Amino acid sequence: MEKIFIAGGTGMLGAATARAFAAAGTPVVVSSRKDRDEIGETLEAESDLIKLERVDLLDAESVQTLFAKHNFTGMVMVVHTHQYAKTRDKNNEIYPITINCLETARKSGVKRVVFGGSMAVYGGLIPPFTEEVTFPPEVVAATTADEALVLKFEVATKRALEIIILDYGQNFQMGLSVPPGTEKPEPHELEVVVLRAPMMFGPGYQALGSPLSVAAHVAAGRLPRFAGHIGYGGAPVEKFWGALASIPTNYVKDNAECIQIAMAAENLNHNIYNISSGFPCSPRAQLQAVLTVAPDCADQVGIAPSDLPEAEFDLGFNGDLFAQDFGWRSSYTLETALADYIQWLKAHPY
Repeated sequence: MEKIFIAGGTGMLGAATARAFAAAGTPVVVSSRKDRDEIGETLEAESDLIKLERVDLLDAESVQTLFAKHNFTGMVMVVHTHQYAKTRDKNNEIYPITINCLETARKSGVKRVVFGGSMAVYGGLIPPFTEEVTFPPEVVAATTADEALVLKFEVATKRALEIIILDYGQNFQMGLSVPPGTEKPEPHELEVVVLRAPMMFGPGYQALGSPLSVAAHVAAGRLPRFAGHIGYGGAPVEKFWGALASIPTNYVKDNAECIQIAMAAENLNHNIYNISSGFPCSPRAQLQAVLTVAPDCADQVGIAPSDLPEAEFDLGFNGDLFAQDFGWRSSYTLETALADYIQWLKAHPY
């Protein structure tokens, strides 16, 4: 029987992914190194198919013990670096965590790893952003928050993680250390796939820097007012809705469903996919969707759709390849996703 390990399973995407697998009847284990993890405990209480294990993924022996206990058939990696981390050391923990999980998965007979990637890997490149894009060795992106919202360090780190993940989908072979003609690749059965996603909103979002998410929190009564709320980079959130809206936005439940589909697929035709909800990138259309779902919050939002740019900027990021291979399209419109999110926010503290 399948059993999936979700590294980062108590984060925003991890929790949604655990619920998606449980809804499909697949047991999952999520990990946390906290003595008390409210999200993990909530997930465990919601379904008999979700189990919380307290384990420090930085400790290789603990990871090995976890895998030996559960005999996982698949692993989802959604543990990440983040721009809110205070130090480089804190962000760099992701590297040993990734190696520990991948090495243990490889040695434990795990068949497939799905990595929740990010469109941040395209940072500094010229659109369109498609799966065929190759990255130059030098990262050309912003170095300060005043220049852009995706910084050079974030781009470099997420590209590096992809390289590590994808390398584990290949046979390992050393060349110079053995006599010519005697090289033999180290066999393995690990298959990896990277799903690159844009900015997310939905249940579990706590950073409150995204205008769309801030507006949803206002509509749900979780925040008193939109205009003047301090978002990314310390600026009032309404000041950069136009810039952020050019970045495609996914509903987190869509990302989770795509991860579950990629894990369950009998065959993978590609090992990199963009995944997209297909929502509009017009700032005006996004605010209009919020007000359509929650018209009573117009005064608390404090700005009108006509105050925002109408035009969309097409970055050439889409999920056509994923749709082609798996027949998937989002079951949500932006309005129904917002309605679902706002309803959830009214019943939950985050």
